[in-house]
Amino acid sequence: MKYPFLSLVENPPPGFSFEPPLSKHDVRSGPFALYSHSLQAAELRLKELGGSFAGVIVTDSDDYVWRPRAFPLFHLGIPPSLRPHLSVLLPSFLELLEAIQFCGDENRRYSLELGRTAEDRQRVEKDFAQSRKSLLDEITERKKFQERYRELFENATDIIYTLDLAGNFTSINKAAEKATGYMLDEALKINMDSIVAPEYFELTREMTSRKITGGGHTRFELEIVRKDGHRVPLEVGSRLIFEGGKPVGIQGIARDITERKRAEEEKLSLERQVRQSQKMESLGVLAGGIAHDFNNLLMVVLGHAELALKEISPMSPARRNLEEITIATQRAADLSRQMLAYAGKASFALERVGLRDLVEEMADLLKTTISKKAILTLNLERGLPPIEADPSQIRQIVMNLIINASEAIGDRSGVITVSVGATRCDEEYLQKTELHDGLPPGLYVHLEVTDTGGGMDAETQSRIFEPFFSTKFTGRGLGLAAVLGIIRAYKGAMKVYSEPGKGTTFKILFPALTDGGDAIRPPDSSARSDLRGQGTILLVDDEESLLALGARMLEHLGFSVLTAADGLQAVDIYRERGKEIDLVLMDLTMPHMDGAEALGELRRLNPEVRVVLASGYGHDDVASRFEGKRLDGVLQKPYTLANLREALAGLMQA
Repeated sequence: MKYPFLSLVENPPPGFSFEPPLSKHDVRSGPFALYSHSLQAAELRLKELGGSFAGVIVTDSDDYVWRPRAFPLFHLGIPPSLRPHLSVLLPSFLELLEAIQFCGDENRRYSLELGRTAEDRQRVEKDFAQSRKSLLDEITERKKFQERYRELFENATDIIYTLDLAGNFTSINKAAEKATGYMLDEALKINMDSIVAPEYFELTREMTSRKITGGGHTRFELEIVRKDGHRVPLEVGSRLIFEGGKPVGIQGIARDITERKRAEEEKLSLERQVRQSQKMESLGVLAGGIAHDFNNLLMVVLGHAELALKEISPMSPARRNLEEITIATQRAADLSRQMLAYAGKASFALERVGLRDLVEEMADLLKTTISKKAILTLNLERGLPPIEADPSQIRQIVMNLIINASEAIGDRSGVITVSVGATRCDEEYLQKTELHDGLPPGLYVHLEVTDTGGGMDAETQSRIFEPFFSTKFTGRGLGLAAVLGIIRAYKGAMKVYSEPGKGTTFKILFPALTDGGDAIRPPDSSARSDLRGQGTILLVDDEESLLALGARMLEHLGFSVLTAADGLQAVDIYRERGKEIDLVLMDLTMPHMDGAEALGELRRLNPEVRVVLASGYGHDDVASRFEGKRLDGVLQKPYTLANLREALAGLMQA
């Protein structure tokens, strides 16, 4: 491409100069290069004038003429002493100068070379007019593009901002104003470090350094602190802004990821709950299995000790030893019942219970249980609906939680608050509790125990329901594990709130009875200690020791006994001698044919056969499995002679 003024710059005529001086670069770039095509023809016509110029007009930055040697060309009669505005000489050229200045080169002074004749002047003006139109069209398009960019910038839902290399804001859009709480004029006065959360300072500096040294994009997550103090998590992508090949700033696009973080937290919470539920279920199965086998062993110890006490002389020195064996065995049976409670397989005597009344009755006992430095306060609402529960189990829950709260306070002064009230729970709230599976929304009566102790971290909270887990010392028993099992059996829920240094709150939810009907009560069996049995009982158990012990206990009560080692053998014996058998006392868990299968076969042989199942599992758990199958009774192992007598009294006398 030819540049019209290049020859004048390289070889100016005698006495001719540009103000300020021009270089080849000035001619090849900037406004001169933009109009090279239109000015090329003007240059050729100017050269035809003979290579000498009658005048040169030079203006200052305000377009006032300060070198008037060309005045005679315009025939305006302007005295050389005056410095008129260029618009007086050449209005079209002035407009072109304004357009050029709009492009940002407002500090340059331009020199204009004109021919001698008015005809040449008109040609030059025409060329300049065409160039002016092209420039104005381009400026119009540029303005439209800028407006579109500004509209996109301001209305974007993502945060858009720019910084200088020192981290000072140079622009933000409306989304950024909304996210940070700072308006544009406020943001332009602060640094990025003013809103970044302190723990992310190092990360932002590292990302900036990485951009400057590597020149690429960076993407990372951080939290900012809004003007009102609230935190907002952001995902940030940013890059360098270059001018002349050098970095001059940073452009960033950020997205508010609050909802995404919340969804991720809910997902993680749900996964933790599922894992916890699976772990508790597995431990429950384990505890239930251990309790079942343990009860069988205790049955042998307790049964033989009781029979020995019946047969030994009251004056025998061994009697005291047998009594101690009996007491220790019953304590072991209590531990076994706790294991069954944890597994959700314990037996309860359910009745309508007023939770407020029950806690109120325990107030004096609770005060003697806690540390002397702890203050116990009760917050008990009135007019609460009753719940369906075993009062002794509820007392166990309250005592367990109170003792834990007292130990959490330790030797320091503190407060333990026991609250009872009603809570209407929706599905979302119940999903965030322990044992939430399948709980219906509705009205729940809550028991809440709060302490001002040291609190628990997340790791400790994840283990508090494990059997025998304790933060104090080993050998504490099942503790909260048993509490959780009891709540599970009542179809309730538990929520734990705790932070290190902020104390702990256990909130237990029991379904409220709102129908006004009577709750289920255990049958009122009037056991007779003087019962002397008559008739024949078929005793079925796969444990040889239990089979021999059970036979001796039944014979002690006056019954005739037939024995079978499993369900299959029991069916065969009943088929042959069913007419002389008055009742079948059968273990539930046996090889070859268990108690459930044997019961079905016996019913086919005789629909009226009377069957009592004995099991190491809880009464209610077994009874619920055989609901609708006309089971005549359940006897939980280990049972004493008194328990056996009570279970058989009504059936064998009917």
